[in-house]
Amino acid sequence: MKANELQISNFLQTPNVQFVIPVYQRNYDWTIAECKELLHDIISVEAENRGTHFIGSIVFVYEGTFNTSEVKELVI
Repeated sequence: MKANELQISNFLQTPNVQFVIPVYQRNYDWTIAECKELLHDIISVEAENRGTHFIGSIVFVYEGTFNTSEVKELVI
């Protein structure tokens, strides 16, 4: 496995990407309150020009090839 550091804003703004969460993953139990807090943290890093804020790791797998016109699926 190869790990790379990438800013979350760059990761989320990648064009033609669909994030896929397989059914075998555990249930997603966050409420709207936790989702809002995470979104606020992400936005405030950029808005306040803080440069960095550790929110944890996002692990994804991409299998296959794609053309630039296709949507790339990243399995979370």
